Amino acid sequence: MVKITLDEESIDAIVEYIKTHRREVREILKIIGEEALSVLREKDILRDGARLYRDIQEAINYTYIEEDKK
Repeated sequence: MVKITLDEESIDAIVEYIKTHRREVREILKIIGEEALSVLREKDILRDGARLYRDIQEAINYTYIEEDKK
């Protein structure tokens, strides 16, 4: 387990830790990056889904309006 605290360590000590533990830090950054991308994709999916829902709703409403005109 890796424990990094800003309270007990100076920035120089943290930088040195990163330099000497590249593999662990890289793995942490990879996990954080993947989670961040997942959240961004989720927002895109929700936005696209909402847009599709509105388009379908408009098409249904248009169909009923046209039927009522007949």
